[in-house]
Amino acid sequence: MSKLVVNKSGKAPVNGIEIYYETFGESQNPAILLIMGLDAQCVIYGDNVITPLVEAGFYVIRFDNRDIGLSTWLNDKWHRSRPYKLEDMAKDSVELLDYLQIKHANIIGVSMGGMIAQHIAIEYPEKVISLTSIMSSGYALNPAVVKDFKLKLLVRSIPFLIKRVYIKNKYSNHKISVGSYVATYRFLRGNRFPFDEAYFREVFTESIERRKGQNPRARYQQFCAIVASGSRLEKLHRIQAPTLVIHGTADPLVNPKHAEIYASLIPNSQLIMIEGMGHELPKGALEEVLPAIIEHLQKSIQA
Repeated sequence: MSKLVVNKSGKAPVNGIEIYYETFGESQNPAILLIMGLDAQCVIYGDNVITPLVEAGFYVIRFDNRDIGLSTWLNDKWHRSRPYKLEDMAKDSVELLDYLQIKHANIIGVSMGGMIAQHIAIEYPEKVISLTSIMSSGYALNPAVVKDFKLKLLVRSIPFLIKRVYIKNKYSNHKISVGSYVATYRFLRGNRFPFDEAYFREVFTESIERRKGQNPRARYQQFCAIVASGSRLEKLHRIQAPTLVIHGTADPLVNPKHAEIYASLIPNSQLIMIEGMGHELPKGALEEVLPAIIEHLQKSIQA
């Protein structure tokens, strides 16, 4: 894996917690804020994503969400009856921009990160040059998509299954954790692009063994944030920023219908469906996704 050259890194005191961040490129360039998804550290936005964006003339910021990586873990303060919400995570992101003295940015989010990005665009329009929401949803439990009762029941039980497996599993050592995360991403890959196991093994080895490690409660607590935040469908019309929605036709986790629904509710939006892409961004998909994103960003800046 190529080693990225970090411009600046640190822990920003925001919203009552600390958020770890890294920046790349020249700070005078238009900014991009990369928001990662559920239980995922910022290093998943690797060289294959960041370098093309920097070379296209952008100042790129990646960061660990709360409960993830080198940012504050809220395990001792968290309670299921009072979960934090995606709105709180959006505020983390906005206050990070303020800390870095960035007036506004192009917001890019993947999966749960796309949901957080939508909240930023809705509640903090002055902070958003453009919005890019990838493999995400306007309402994860949308009954128009999740119609079958048994499936809805399964979806709602996920936090409890996660809690049982990831918090109480006595075998959660580093080697098993790396292997389990690699297996998860192999399952999410879709049906068109080859799975780069070596890349993901390196990413999760860095996440788990070279950084702080994986918070065993992160999946549960962040999923509860998604559930507690509910639907954004009735608010999406408030998004003023030019918006690009990207989704894979073979996403096994977030049904592609989610993208069709929420993209149709955002006034100035474009929907791109990537044939055969699942719920991750392999090299082959990035060759289609990144040019579309860069074109979207450049048009938004010029608008």
